[in-house]
Amino acid sequence: MPSLKNVSVFTSLSLLVVSGALALGCTTETKTDTPDGGTCTAGGVGTLKVDVTGLPAGVAAKVKVTGPSGASELDASKTIADAPGGSYEVSATRVAGTDPIVRAAYEPKVSEATFCVEGKATKTVTVAYSEIASSHKLWLTNANNTTGGLQGFAAADLVATGSPASAVAAKAPIGRAIAFDKEGNLWTIGGTVADAPIARFAAGDLGASGDKTPDRKIAYGPSCSPGYTDLAFDPAGNLWITSACAQEVVRLTPAQLAATSPVSADVKVGGLDSPAGLAFDAAGNMWVADQDKKRVLRFDAARLTASSTAAADLVIDPRAPGGGDLAPSSLAFDKDGNLWATSFGGNVIYKLTPSELSAKGEQTVTPSVQITASVTALLEGIAFDEGDGLWLTYENGKVARLAPAQLGTSSGPGAPTVPTTIVSSANIGSAVGLAFYPAPATLPLYAKLP
Repeated sequence: MPSLKNVSVFTSLSLLVVSGALALGCTTETKTDTPDGGTCTAGGVGTLKVDVTGLPAGVAAKVKVTGPSGASELDASKTIADAPGGSYEVSATRVAGTDPIVRAAYEPKVSEATFCVEGKATKTVTVAYSEIASSHKLWLTNANNTTGGLQGFAAADLVATGSPASAVAAKAPIGRAIAFDKEGNLWTIGGTVADAPIARFAAGDLGASGDKTPDRKIAYGPSCSPGYTDLAFDPAGNLWITSACAQEVVRLTPAQLAATSPVSADVKVGGLDSPAGLAFDAAGNMWVADQDKKRVLRFDAARLTASSTAAADLVIDPRAPGGGDLAPSSLAFDKDGNLWATSFGGNVIYKLTPSELSAKGEQTVTPSVQITASVTALLEGIAFDEGDGLWLTYENGKVARLAPAQLGTSSGPGAPTVPTTIVSSANIGSAVGLAFYPAPATLPLYAKLP
């Protein structure tokens, strides 16, 4: 286990340096309002100790201290020996470590967010970080296996080919698709008509195997079945959900996702045939895999504030080298802005470049990179990791990783690409959806951390 960081680091805090008058012992006092509505005696010089706990060595904290002399940021424990007396605030944000596949993320808890520092007194505030249970894992939805419909595999078991057991085997009402919010909570669509159409599983409940119950259920869904197909957050935290049977994509706002009363979508994008995979680029444009129509669609961010059945701003008809269709199913952006799509029927993963994605109207595109997987592969879901590798649902009982070097070379059915990393597990029946928390910092995903 790495040692916990709980040491004083003497860095300059120019904004908190006391004035010459204070340093000379001037003790003029005034009453000021504290952030919590009380009063605080300003004047004199006190001591403020900010103790940061819970982080492994090498992981910097992100703490903000605001006081009479302004604001400053700390990345570790700190003793401020000459803190001007008065009102203070301390806040902290989530941080993440380093890992070649998926990082561990840490949530802070501040012992006192607002307080008083009084002259000649010492005030101690603790910022206690703890690892977010859903982080540092690859998560997948799982069919045809009794160990659980949601499986989490530890980062350490993903660095090389092997046969590990899952770190978390959860029995829960999980649908095909999953997506994480910024806090590490997992959102999914209902697996059966008896389940809530949209459900959330709290991050803190994903640290161990067993039966899981959603902490939030949203009873809003189409009247057709199966109701929802895929889901993704946009950059503002709105949750968008595709429905192949209703032939639309709908939006729920953060306020609606937090509501206790029934909600309905505030925006609907219709005029589609069978929307499946869903992704957002860095500009907030929405991309939809219209599977049965065998096309990739772009809806510009500017039009996503109101319902519409108008045609997409860009329609891409992707083609194989011989002219066949590449009907898209799953979508994922890489760090360079390329959009990757799977073609389930053809066992092909292909790349659409930023220049191809910036066009308008209807375009026929033969992707420059088309990677063929084994004929026994089941390309249901894809997700990029911290090292720019692409994970994919593979054969029964397996998930696999294409290394970055493999993503530049096309292959055909006669010589399919063999992933550099293949993870087999008795805990996997047939993997469907894939997701990491936190998402890599370089990707346009809502669940990313710096």
